[in-house]
Amino acid sequence: MSRPSSWIVHVDLSSREVERKPVKEGANSAFLGGSGVGWKLIADHLQAHIDPLSPQNLISINPGILVGTLTPGTPKTTVITKFPTIASEDGKHYVGACTTGGRYFGLALKRAGCHHLLITGKADHPVYLRIRDGGADIVDARGFWGYGIEGVTNDLVRREGPETGTVVIGTAGENLVRHALTIVDKTNSLGRGGLGAVMGSKNLKAIVANGTGDVKVAQPTEFMKVSEALRNHVLQWPRREHWIELGLAAGWDTFKHTQYPGIWPKDRWDELYGEKTRMETVEDVIPCNSCLLGCRLRWKTKGGEYDGEIGFGSPFSKSATSGMLLGVEDYRKMIHFVADANSRTGIDFYTTTRLIDFVTKMYELGRLNKEDTGGLELKREYSTYLKLYEMTVNREGFGEILADGWMRLKHEFSLDPQEYWYAGICKGVDFIYDARPSNFHPLMMTFFTRPRPHHGGSHTRTNSRNKTIEEIREQVERWGIAKEVVDRIFTEAPYTGKFNVGRYTSHMEDMMRVKNALGLCTIYTYQGLIFGDDITRLYNTASGESFSAGDLIEHGERISNLAKMVNVKEGFTRKEDKVPDLWFRPMESPEGRIEMQDYYQTKTLTKKDVDRLLDDYYDERGWDKNGVPIKARLEKLGLESYVSTP
Repeated sequence: MSRPSSWIVHVDLSSREVERKPVKEGANSAFLGGSGVGWKLIADHLQAHIDPLSPQNLISINPGILVGTLTPGTPKTTVITKFPTIASEDGKHYVGACTTGGRYFGLALKRAGCHHLLITGKADHPVYLRIRDGGADIVDARGFWGYGIEGVTNDLVRREGPETGTVVIGTAGENLVRHALTIVDKTNSLGRGGLGAVMGSKNLKAIVANGTGDVKVAQPTEFMKVSEALRNHVLQWPRREHWIELGLAAGWDTFKHTQYPGIWPKDRWDELYGEKTRMETVEDVIPCNSCLLGCRLRWKTKGGEYDGEIGFGSPFSKSATSGMLLGVEDYRKMIHFVADANSRTGIDFYTTTRLIDFVTKMYELGRLNKEDTGGLELKREYSTYLKLYEMTVNREGFGEILADGWMRLKHEFSLDPQEYWYAGICKGVDFIYDARPSNFHPLMMTFFTRPRPHHGGSHTRTNSRNKTIEEIREQVERWGIAKEVVDRIFTEAPYTGKFNVGRYTSHMEDMMRVKNALGLCTIYTYQGLIFGDDITRLYNTASGESFSAGDLIEHGERISNLAKMVNVKEGFTRKEDKVPDLWFRPMESPEGRIEMQDYYQTKTLTKKDVDRLLDDYYDERGWDKNGVPIKARLEKLGLESYVSTP
């Protein structure tokens, strides 16, 4: 049976032209569909070296192949664009992908017959884009400009219908803050690195979708059997009840070790920001469509100056780490920060609070002064943090510099981002995880090997603590990788620990590309609920193909190489795949000295060790030691037309 047809809706905001056309024959088979085809659209149509905030930038929006089916945990939509983050001292910008779930957005696109949405140009006044069955409309949004995300979302849903999917920017995106993001369906975020600013630069306040069509698969009966078996497996997961009760807040027992900033003792942190305080605010756990677990929350603050405030999203991990960094003991104040960022301003909470922490410390050390900050005294107090936050959102005074991020601080004041003391910086982006408390496992490496420095859904069992080598190896084997490759990954060397993180990471990233193309949430693979061979059965019955698990991961490799070549054309090489200097400086904490070690904590890793692991990563990929894919590997993957030099 043939694969169900898929369609591209291309909207030019400048000319107001809308075109709907089928995906070219063969593109789905070669690139899987979903975000794989989304990357091909970017590779074929995005001009190198353009300003990411110019009308020439493209936004490619791609719901996964399985979005809209009953397969557990398949709500994901991938957006690809050139991000406005200043990623290098010479002003380069990476082209990257970000993913989101949500209750309606991806599903609504698919039901409207839009499998790929390509947005170009710039509207001459604020608009929103409405996707309906078979096409799109550009609608005046001047009445929404200047207003916050939650209010605009509510108004749009009232106007367009109760099952309308939404992507909305806030005031930070309108003001072109380079770390503005978007909020999807009021609960999910999309676009660390500045997607909100890209939309703002196009005068695009929102995208809404509402469709009535069916989502088709090639072999419905066989597909339902595979999906039903996986649903039953997930329903039997022993930790499911805990997740349903707390959402992502249920991960505290791991989080408090892997994202520990090392300032307070862990028992004190647990008292202030742990599971007990989380339970006091959770009102409801909100699952994405098709999810049997649920991770996003509706919360309500009890007591204090923000008593009664309602928030949506996932506040606790963000607020806990930033609360320790900023020295704010009242968790209610920090989740107010998150609530406001999600509901009004649409600014990246991680980057904003890290920048605030950094400049405050630099002020304390005398490396910034009132003349630099426009007369503002930077104190370690909550009211000052709120002031800096608002100044950043509005590009007001000193906030104008913070709105442009880490590299602007370096250019203006010679403050090197590599001096920041938590988690690390790469390509102009601060990391969520720090490899010292987390240990150096594959997710840590993908932060600096991916074009966009973010995990991107690359979680595996190594994200949990204390997994056995047998459990970790089982997951890799079930990806469909050849035995000799698996053996190579799990061959110890003096610089690796029990497995080679560099070689492992390359294949993990390829599997991430497969998951994103299908729309599968990483929680299901991270927790060992769905494996590579399960994904293969889902893909084949949905698409009508007859791929093996090994075939799928090779397709993921093709997408990874295509994404890399897009960025090679932008000038990115090994120089930008920089391991944060911070990771090699011991963290002196109340729990003792914490150094970066391998997953099983058998070895403290040096810069030389990690450089060798990066060599292994490039070797496993068939790239040269400068991080550029070699011609022979591109030809083997059918990407010879993308051969280029930086």
